[in-house]
Amino acid sequence: MFEKRVASSGKLTRRRAVCIGAAAGVAVFAKSPACAEPIPQHPVIENFQPGRIALPDFLAGSPADAEPARAISQIIAADLKRSGVVVPIDHAMFIEKIVNIDASPQFADWRAIKAEELVTGRVTSQADARIKVEFRLWDVFRGAQLAGQQYLSTPDDLRRMAHMISDVIYERLTGRKGNFGSGAPP
Repeated sequence: MFEKRVASSGKLTRRRAVCIGAAAGVAVFAKSPACAEPIPQHPVIENFQPGRIALPDFLAGSPADAEPARAISQIIAADLKRSGVVVPIDHAMFIEKIVNIDASPQFADWRAIKAEELVTGRVTSQADARIKVEFRLWDVFRGAQLAGQQYLSTPDDLRRMAHMISDVIYERLTGRKGNFGSGAPP
């Protein structure tokens, strides 16, 4: 068929040959069974085991801060568990009780329960009615801090701050941006 067409149309120029070749390539590619399947966004890892993360309740700057501190830690734990990247360790397993987030944790105690990462934090009400939320992410095996930030906002913004902390932790652990505040999976 190609020869007949060339013979009937006169000369075969380089431009015409490239156009015919390109059209044939597109036709073959479009009919390829590989084109029918969507390309996965993330590679599938067989036998993936999520990491183990210890997330004690955040410390309260005052007795009035106890409930918001607990709520923030629970939101972060739920976000990270839902991501499938890590599994929060049951609080009953904890050996060390975090009493000061400004001091390095006893990493041997966290290694003993097979924690890979540890998150510590504190919630403190401010004089101007805002609330300060601080956190630190620790690599238990290396005994090093991986991340640490603080946020200031109004008390009705606690959920958003918890999601922001989850995003930072997720990104630090995976290298991909988290989007826990959006409601979509990361």
